[in-house]
Amino acid sequence: MKKMKKFLAVIPVILILLLALSGIKVWKEYRDTLMKNQEDQLLIVTRILRDNMAVAMEEYQDDLDFLCNVQAADRDTIYEEYLKKQKNFICNLYREAADGKRSYIAENLAVQDPALLASYSDGRSIWLMSDAENKYFVLKEKTDSGDWLCMVVNAGQYYQRLISDIHVGTNGYIIVKNREGTVIMHPDKEQWGLNIISGRKKRFPDLDYSSLENMLEEQREGDEGISRYYSYWWTNPKVKKVEKISAYCSTEMGDDAWIISAVIDYDDFYRPIVEGFVKLTMVFVGALLLAGILVFIYGRLLIRVRKSAREIEDLKELNSLLESVQKSENTIAHQERLQIMGTMTGGIAHEFNNFLTPIMGHAELLMMELPEGSDEQDSAKEILEASEKAMDVVKQISSLSRKNVETVYKCVPVRKMMQRVVKMISSVCPPQVTLESDIQIEDECILGNTTQLNQVILNICVNAVHAIGKKEGNIFIKCESVTASHMEAILEKDLPDTWKNYIFISIRDDGCGMDKDTLRQIFDPFFTTKKGGEGTGLGLALAEQIVTSHKGYIFAESQPGKGSTFYIGIPAVDAEQTEAAVTVSEKRETRMLLADDNAKVLELLRSSFEKLGINVTTCITMEEVSESLKSQEADVLVVEENIEGKSGVDFCMSIAGKYPDMLRLVSIDSISKEIVEAKRKGIIHGYVEKPMSDRSVLEAIRECRKQL
Repeated sequence: MKKMKKFLAVIPVILILLLALSGIKVWKEYRDTLMKNQEDQLLIVTRILRDNMAVAMEEYQDDLDFLCNVQAADRDTIYEEYLKKQKNFICNLYREAADGKRSYIAENLAVQDPALLASYSDGRSIWLMSDAENKYFVLKEKTDSGDWLCMVVNAGQYYQRLISDIHVGTNGYIIVKNREGTVIMHPDKEQWGLNIISGRKKRFPDLDYSSLENMLEEQREGDEGISRYYSYWWTNPKVKKVEKISAYCSTEMGDDAWIISAVIDYDDFYRPIVEGFVKLTMVFVGALLLAGILVFIYGRLLIRVRKSAREIEDLKELNSLLESVQKSENTIAHQERLQIMGTMTGGIAHEFNNFLTPIMGHAELLMMELPEGSDEQDSAKEILEASEKAMDVVKQISSLSRKNVETVYKCVPVRKMMQRVVKMISSVCPPQVTLESDIQIEDECILGNTTQLNQVILNICVNAVHAIGKKEGNIFIKCESVTASHMEAILEKDLPDTWKNYIFISIRDDGCGMDKDTLRQIFDPFFTTKKGGEGTGLGLALAEQIVTSHKGYIFAESQPGKGSTFYIGIPAVDAEQTEAAVTVSEKRETRMLLADDNAKVLELLRSSFEKLGINVTTCITMEEVSESLKSQEADVLVVEENIEGKSGVDFCMSIAGKYPDMLRLVSIDSISKEIVEAKRKGIIHGYVEKPMSDRSVLEAIRECRKQL
């Protein structure tokens, strides 16, 4: 009996030790995972900054190449006009003779203290200079006349506007340096041009620089990565030694490389993780205590009261409530991640629209100029089609950042769409899964969005692959045209008599199948039968939303062990009725005024419209638009949604009374409630989605005139 009591006394100690060991293991995994996630996010920030800086410096070099080749007779005029139109931190140009004498194009700048940042094999170079107030990049290139043409870029403004607002931790900052350790950009302007080792040793000779030197050597040798080291906050008068984390990426600059680093205090990473784990531990301990108390109470009730059914039911209800709370927390966390992703992708989609506009515009110009049926014209057509697909993808990405938006649909040939999606699905099917298709469609079309419809079919087929698993299986896709009455019989309900025919798609697999309870919930958001971390439960919910927005229907049939079949019905339309025809005669009658803060976009559209014989005036600011309207009449105004912080919708409202007969259109990245409301109230007549082309603008004009 005594041995039994000793054994029972040892059991709690063993359980406590096991619990402690498990807690240590969980803590390490929790800490390492969160640290890795934060380091990856910090590295993403440096990659974006590196890419932006590389693109900006490349544009500066391209512009400088162009200016160096300007004829001497027109040189000063072109230089002055170029400076007037610059919005990307280029503040001056000057020519430097062999004797060092400078001839400025704009007002003189007393820049001095030159420090070489990068040199190129062809003689070009980049220098860091300064005046009493600011820091500048000076790009030098030799002209045919033997002197040097120098472009002055306001590096201080560049850092202030594009980098300084990026906050990393409590004391963190973004720093740019070259391989030698010379500081190119830093939040403290006194650090610019200073070597991070030798320069700081002169200021603080008694500090330990060994860890900092190892970090610099590591970043010299690597393209990108994460560095942990000990250093100091140099802008803090106390200069206290701290552990830091630096995410870095490098980009080639001539014979050198620039290293972009995001530096953050290690405690800014580590402290929130510790606090979060402590809170979780407290909750866990509280839950254990609560469970212990409940077990104790339950035991006493079980001894004293034999009929404890009511108490047991109470405990079950409490357990169910805890599970519901946990599910709600997971749902909220997932929605927060989606919201963060939407905020980021909103800005990314805007930049991609600016990139796609010149690609699509130049592709259309090439198609117009190249001989019909030539290989070159086919290549230009491929570029245009690829750009249009990219535009659809950007619209899908940008839809993450807003709610209740409209989607612009086009006439989609069903056979072509199905052939492409079947080919795409076959490429992702594993070897043991056989994909078969039967497309009984010829010229039928649907009004919709190709990318969204591809996503619906792809989501269903991916689920079918998961249902089949590692065993051999088959997926069969059938597409046919059915009458509205046949569709009513399938759905067993009356349908609107708007459409006479439907495109009916069935996707069948011989996977594991689903029971009735699962089948009832498959279209519910966040419902999934996959293991934790393998699915979000949004695929079929999104598919149902897309099909419904296309005025269609989706449902499924399934039995456990016998596979599943998904059915999709979407109204068919007449392709000839949905194609927007804009004749050249309509175009020639239009006097158009275009306003956009991107000079390259304006130049592209001007070139496109001039080839069509259309009278076009372009403006880069709202003030230029106002002056242009005073001097000449316009039939159509197309103004960007936001130019230098000024709203295009507000501008259209201000001139609506002065020019009531002029069509007012706004070019937008994505449709918002404000745009829809402005159109409904008559402030604007319509909108053009970016990336714009001459065709999309003319189609928008035709639609507006059609509605008047």
